[in-house]
Amino acid sequence: LVPLGDLTGLSSLTEVVATGKEQLVPVGPGLLGRVISALGEPLDGEPLSPDGIVGSYPVNAYPPSPLERSLISEPIQLGIRALDGLLTCARGQRVGIFGEPGVGKSILLSDIVSGTDADVAVVALVGERGREVREFLEHQLGPEGRQRAIVVVATSDRPAIERVKAAYVATSIAEYFRDQGKHVLLAMDNITRFARAQREIGLASGEPPTRRGFPSSLFAVLPRLLERSGPGRVGSITSLYSVLLEGDGTLDPVAEEIQALLDGHVFLSNELAQRNHFPAIDVLRSRSRLMDAVVPPV
Repeated sequence: LVPLGDLTGLSSLTEVVATGKEQLVPVGPGLLGRVISALGEPLDGEPLSPDGIVGSYPVNAYPPSPLERSLISEPIQLGIRALDGLLTCARGQRVGIFGEPGVGKSILLSDIVSGTDADVAVVALVGERGREVREFLEHQLGPEGRQRAIVVVATSDRPAIERVKAAYVATSIAEYFRDQGKHVLLAMDNITRFARAQREIGLASGEPPTRRGFPSSLFAVLPRLLERSGPGRVGSITSLYSVLLEGDGTLDPVAEEIQALLDGHVFLSNELAQRNHFPAIDVLRSRSRLMDAVVPPV
Protein backbone atom coordinates (compact mmCIF):
# COMPACT_ATOMS: atom_id res chain seq x y z
CA LEU A 1 0.00 0.00 0.00
CA VAL A 2 1.27 3.45 -0.94
CA PRO A 3 -0.38 6.61 0.45
CA LEU A 4 -1.60 9.21 -2.03
CA GLY A 5 -1.40 12.04 0.49
CA ASP A 6 -0.24 13.14 3.92
CA LEU A 7 0.10 10.45 6.60
CA THR A 8 -0.77 12.81 9.46
CA GLY A 9 -3.38 11.19 11.72
CA LEU A 10 -2.94 7.67 10.36
CA SER A 11 -1.86 4.77 12.57
CA SER A 12 -1.60 0.99 12.53
CA LEU A 13 -5.24 0.89 13.66
CA THR A 14 -6.52 2.87 10.65
CA GLU A 15 -8.92 0.81 8.55
CA VAL A 16 -8.22 0.47 4.83
CA VAL A 17 -11.34 -0.01 2.71
CA ALA A 18 -11.06 -1.18 -0.89
CA THR A 19 -13.06 0.84 -3.41
CA GLY A 20 -13.47 -2.12 -5.74
CA LYS A 21 -12.42 -0.16 -8.82
CA GLU A 22 -9.27 1.15 -10.42
CA GLN A 23 -8.26 4.79 -10.62
CA LEU A 24 -10.02 6.69 -13.39
CA VAL A 25 -9.37 10.15 -14.80
CA PRO A 26 -12.15 12.37 -16.22
CA VAL A 27 -11.78 13.07 -19.93
CA GLY A 28 -13.47 15.34 -22.42
CA PRO A 29 -13.06 18.59 -24.37
CA GLY A 30 -13.65 20.49 -21.13
CA LEU A 31 -10.08 19.66 -20.08
CA LEU A 32 -8.61 21.93 -22.77
CA GLY A 33 -6.93 24.91 -21.19
CA ARG A 34 -7.06 23.41 -17.71
CA VAL A 35 -4.42 22.52 -15.12
CA ILE A 36 -5.11 19.36 -13.11
CA SER A 37 -3.35 17.24 -10.52
CA ALA A 38 -2.25 13.62 -10.78
CA LEU A 39 -5.58 12.70 -9.16
CA GLY A 40 -7.57 14.47 -11.89
CA GLU A 41 -8.51 17.40 -9.65
CA PRO A 42 -8.39 20.97 -11.03
CA LEU A 43 -5.57 23.15 -9.74
CA ASP A 44 -6.53 26.42 -11.43
CA GLY A 45 -9.29 27.35 -8.99
CA GLU A 46 -12.33 26.37 -11.06
CA PRO A 47 -14.28 23.09 -11.00
CA LEU A 48 -14.45 20.93 -14.09
CA SER A 49 -17.59 21.65 -16.09
CA PRO A 50 -19.87 18.57 -16.28
CA ASP A 51 -20.79 19.58 -19.83
CA GLY A 52 -17.17 19.28 -20.94
CA ILE A 53 -16.52 15.87 -19.34
CA VAL A 54 -17.84 12.97 -21.39
CA GLY A 55 -16.50 10.02 -19.40
CA SER A 56 -13.43 8.59 -17.72
CA TYR A 57 -10.39 6.59 -18.77
CA PRO A 58 -8.36 4.11 -16.69
CA VAL A 59 -5.05 5.48 -15.48
CA ASN A 60 -3.21 2.14 -15.68
CA ALA A 61 -4.25 1.12 -19.18
CA TYR A 62 -2.46 -1.38 -21.38
CA PRO A 63 -0.75 -0.38 -24.63
CA PRO A 64 -2.78 -1.01 -27.79
CA SER A 65 -2.21 -4.18 -29.75
CA PRO A 66 0.59 -3.87 -32.33
CA LEU A 67 -1.81 -4.92 -35.10
CA GLU A 68 -4.30 -2.20 -34.15
CA ARG A 69 -1.81 0.58 -34.84
CA SER A 70 -1.88 2.41 -38.16
CA LEU A 71 1.35 2.76 -40.12
CA ILE A 72 3.34 5.95 -39.61
CA SER A 73 3.42 7.94 -42.84
CA GLU A 74 3.01 11.66 -42.07
CA PRO A 75 5.49 14.17 -40.64
CA ILE A 76 4.59 16.43 -37.73
CA GLN A 77 5.62 20.05 -37.49
CA LEU A 78 7.30 20.83 -34.17
CA GLY A 79 8.04 24.50 -34.88
CA ILE A 80 11.81 24.13 -34.36
CA ARG A 81 13.77 24.52 -37.60
CA ALA A 82 16.64 22.25 -36.56
CA LEU A 83 14.15 19.46 -35.80
CA ASP A 84 11.74 19.98 -38.71
CA GLY A 85 14.54 20.32 -41.27
CA LEU A 86 17.29 17.99 -40.08
CA LEU A 87 15.61 15.59 -37.64
CA THR A 88 12.09 15.39 -39.04
CA CYS A 89 9.67 13.59 -36.73
CA ALA A 90 6.51 11.70 -37.65
CA ARG A 91 3.01 11.70 -36.24
CA GLY A 92 3.00 8.96 -33.63
CA GLN A 93 6.75 8.99 -33.05
CA ARG A 94 8.27 8.84 -29.55
CA VAL A 95 11.32 11.03 -29.01
CA GLY A 96 13.58 11.65 -26.03
CA ILE A 97 15.21 15.02 -25.36
CA PHE A 98 18.43 14.28 -23.48
CA GLY A 99 20.57 16.83 -21.70
CA GLU A 100 22.34 17.88 -18.55
CA PRO A 101 20.76 20.38 -16.14
CA GLY A 102 20.53 23.92 -17.51
CA VAL A 103 20.84 23.22 -21.24
CA GLY A 104 17.25 24.20 -22.09
CA LYS A 105 15.20 20.99 -22.10
CA SER A 106 12.10 22.57 -20.55
CA ILE A 107 12.20 25.65 -22.78
CA LEU A 108 12.61 23.49 -25.88
CA LEU A 109 9.58 21.42 -24.86
CA SER A 110 7.48 24.55 -24.27
CA ASP A 111 8.53 25.98 -27.65
CA ILE A 112 7.48 22.74 -29.32
CA VAL A 113 4.10 22.74 -27.54
CA SER A 114 3.51 26.32 -28.72
CA GLY A 115 4.71 25.76 -32.29
CA THR A 116 3.44 22.30 -33.20
CA ASP A 117 0.63 21.66 -35.65
CA ALA A 118 -0.85 18.92 -33.44
CA ASP A 119 -4.56 19.25 -32.62
CA VAL A 120 -4.13 18.87 -28.86
CA ALA A 121 -1.16 19.10 -26.50
CA VAL A 122 -0.96 17.28 -23.17
CA VAL A 123 1.87 18.38 -20.87
CA ALA A 124 2.99 16.45 -17.78
CA LEU A 125 5.15 18.37 -15.30
CA VAL A 126 6.57 15.62 -13.10
CA GLY A 127 8.63 16.56 -10.06
CA GLU A 128 9.06 20.19 -11.12
CA ARG A 129 9.82 23.00 -8.70
CA GLY A 130 6.69 24.81 -7.59
CA ARG A 131 7.76 28.20 -8.91
CA GLU A 132 8.46 26.75 -12.37
CA VAL A 133 4.86 25.66 -12.93
CA ARG A 134 3.39 29.15 -13.17
CA GLU A 135 6.41 30.37 -15.15
CA PHE A 136 5.78 27.56 -17.63
CA LEU A 137 2.07 28.36 -17.92
CA GLU A 138 2.29 32.14 -18.28
CA HIS A 139 5.69 32.85 -19.81
CA GLN A 140 6.69 29.78 -21.79
CA LEU A 141 3.33 28.34 -22.85
CA GLY A 142 1.37 31.60 -23.01
CA PRO A 143 -2.40 32.20 -23.37
CA GLU A 144 -2.57 30.92 -26.96
CA GLY A 145 -0.69 27.73 -26.20
CA ARG A 146 -2.88 27.00 -23.17
CA GLN A 147 -6.09 27.07 -25.21
CA ARG A 148 -5.34 23.70 -26.81
CA ALA A 149 -3.28 22.22 -23.98
CA ILE A 150 -3.98 20.22 -20.83
CA VAL A 151 -1.33 20.44 -18.11
CA VAL A 152 -0.95 17.71 -15.47
CA VAL A 153 1.15 18.80 -12.48
CA ALA A 154 2.84 16.91 -9.64
CA THR A 155 5.55 19.05 -8.06
CA SER A 156 8.62 17.72 -6.30
CA ASP A 157 7.04 18.03 -2.84
CA ARG A 158 4.17 15.67 -3.69
CA PRO A 159 4.28 11.98 -2.66
CA ALA A 160 6.20 9.64 -4.93
CA ILE A 161 3.07 7.80 -6.04
CA GLU A 162 1.50 11.10 -7.13
CA ARG A 163 4.54 11.94 -9.25
CA VAL A 164 4.28 8.51 -10.85
CA LYS A 165 0.54 8.86 -11.43
CA ALA A 166 1.03 12.23 -13.16
CA ALA A 167 2.76 10.46 -16.05
CA TYR A 168 -0.02 7.88 -16.29
CA VAL A 169 -2.83 10.45 -16.06
CA ALA A 170 -1.32 12.59 -18.83
CA THR A 171 -0.95 9.52 -21.04
CA SER A 172 -4.58 8.48 -20.39
CA ILE A 173 -5.85 11.93 -21.36
CA ALA A 174 -3.77 11.79 -24.55
CA GLU A 175 -5.25 8.35 -25.30
CA TYR A 176 -8.77 9.75 -25.08
CA PHE A 177 -8.09 12.44 -27.66
CA ARG A 178 -6.29 9.91 -29.88
CA ASP A 179 -9.38 7.70 -29.78
CA GLN A 180 -11.38 10.71 -31.00
CA GLY A 181 -9.22 10.85 -34.12
CA LYS A 182 -7.04 13.74 -32.94
CA HIS A 183 -3.32 14.10 -33.47
CA VAL A 184 -1.98 14.63 -29.95
CA LEU A 185 1.37 15.90 -28.73
CA LEU A 186 2.32 14.47 -25.32
CA ALA A 187 5.21 16.32 -23.63
CA MET A 188 6.61 15.01 -20.35
CA ASP A 189 9.09 17.01 -18.28
CA ASN A 190 10.72 14.97 -17.12
CA ILE A 191 10.70 11.20 -17.19
CA THR A 192 13.86 10.95 -15.08
CA ARG A 193 11.92 12.27 -12.08
CA PHE A 194 9.22 9.70 -12.84
CA ALA A 195 11.92 7.01 -12.65
CA ARG A 196 13.24 8.39 -9.37
CA ALA A 197 9.75 8.40 -7.87
CA GLN A 198 9.30 4.79 -8.98
CA ARG A 199 12.62 4.01 -7.31
CA GLU A 200 11.35 5.50 -4.03
CA ILE A 201 8.30 3.26 -4.16
CA GLY A 202 10.27 0.15 -5.11
CA LEU A 203 12.89 0.55 -2.39
CA ALA A 204 10.24 1.37 0.24
CA SER A 205 8.39 -1.85 -0.64
CA GLY A 206 11.53 -3.93 -0.11
CA GLU A 207 12.73 -4.46 -3.68
CA PRO A 208 16.50 -4.95 -3.93
CA PRO A 209 18.37 -2.17 -5.75
CA THR A 210 20.03 -3.17 -9.01
CA ARG A 211 21.58 -0.78 -11.56
CA ARG A 212 22.59 2.51 -9.89
CA GLY A 213 20.12 1.86 -7.07
CA PHE A 214 17.07 1.48 -9.33
CA PRO A 215 14.89 -1.60 -8.65
CA SER A 216 14.17 -4.04 -11.43
CA SER A 217 10.47 -3.09 -11.45
CA LEU A 218 11.35 0.27 -13.03
CA PHE A 219 12.66 -1.45 -16.15
CA ALA A 220 9.34 -3.30 -16.45
CA VAL A 221 7.27 -0.14 -15.90
CA LEU A 222 9.06 2.05 -18.44
CA PRO A 223 8.20 0.10 -21.63
CA ARG A 224 4.58 -0.29 -20.56
CA LEU A 225 4.28 3.49 -20.11
CA LEU A 226 6.14 4.45 -23.27
CA GLU A 227 4.33 1.91 -25.47
CA ARG A 228 0.96 3.49 -24.68
CA SER A 229 1.73 6.41 -26.97
CA GLY A 230 2.20 6.19 -30.73
CA PRO A 231 -0.31 5.74 -33.55
CA GLY A 232 -3.75 4.27 -32.98
CA ARG A 233 -6.45 3.15 -35.38
CA VAL A 234 -7.63 6.69 -36.11
CA GLY A 235 -5.46 9.24 -34.28
CA SER A 236 -1.93 9.41 -32.98
CA ILE A 237 0.11 10.43 -29.93
CA THR A 238 3.46 11.99 -30.72
CA SER A 239 5.34 11.94 -27.43
CA LEU A 240 8.37 13.90 -26.25
CA TYR A 241 10.12 12.96 -23.02
CA SER A 242 12.86 15.09 -21.51
CA VAL A 243 15.60 13.00 -19.91
CA LEU A 244 18.10 14.33 -17.38
CA LEU A 245 21.65 13.14 -18.04
CA GLU A 246 24.44 12.73 -15.53
CA GLY A 247 27.62 13.79 -17.31
CA ASP A 248 27.74 12.24 -20.78
CA GLY A 249 25.03 9.74 -19.84
CA THR A 250 27.06 6.64 -20.71
CA LEU A 251 26.62 5.17 -17.21
CA ASP A 252 23.03 6.33 -16.68
CA PRO A 253 20.79 3.21 -16.75
CA VAL A 254 17.55 5.21 -17.05
CA ALA A 255 18.77 7.26 -20.01
CA GLU A 256 20.18 4.14 -21.66
CA GLU A 257 16.91 2.23 -21.24
CA ILE A 258 14.76 5.10 -22.50
CA GLN A 259 16.97 5.67 -25.52
CA ALA A 260 16.61 2.00 -26.45
CA LEU A 261 12.82 2.13 -26.17
CA LEU A 262 12.10 5.33 -28.12
CA ASP A 263 11.98 6.06 -31.85
CA GLY A 264 14.48 8.90 -31.76
CA HIS A 265 16.67 10.98 -29.52
CA VAL A 266 17.60 14.66 -29.45
CA PHE A 267 20.76 15.50 -27.52
CA LEU A 268 21.30 18.99 -26.16
CA SER A 269 24.90 20.15 -26.01
CA ASN A 270 26.30 21.67 -22.85
CA GLU A 271 28.99 23.37 -24.96
CA LEU A 272 26.39 25.10 -27.16
CA ALA A 273 24.43 26.18 -24.11
CA GLN A 274 27.55 27.73 -22.60
CA ARG A 275 27.90 29.77 -25.79
CA ASN A 276 24.31 30.97 -25.30
CA HIS A 277 23.20 29.13 -28.44
CA PHE A 278 19.61 27.96 -27.96
CA PRO A 279 18.09 25.55 -28.68
CA ALA A 280 21.37 23.77 -27.99
CA ILE A 281 20.62 20.81 -30.26
CA ASP A 282 23.58 18.60 -31.16
CA VAL A 283 22.32 17.62 -34.62
CA LEU A 284 25.13 15.19 -35.42
CA ARG A 285 24.59 13.23 -32.21
CA SER A 286 20.78 13.23 -32.49
CA ARG A 287 18.68 10.93 -34.63
CA SER A 288 15.10 10.50 -35.83
CA ARG A 289 14.61 6.83 -36.65
CA LEU A 290 11.43 7.50 -38.67
CA MET A 291 12.68 10.41 -40.77
CA ASP A 292 13.22 8.19 -43.82
CA ALA A 293 9.59 7.01 -43.58
CA VAL A 294 8.08 10.51 -43.82
CA VAL A 295 10.61 12.48 -45.88
CA PRO A 296 10.90 11.59 -49.59
CA PRO A 297 14.43 10.97 -50.86
CA VAL A 298 16.04 13.86 -52.70
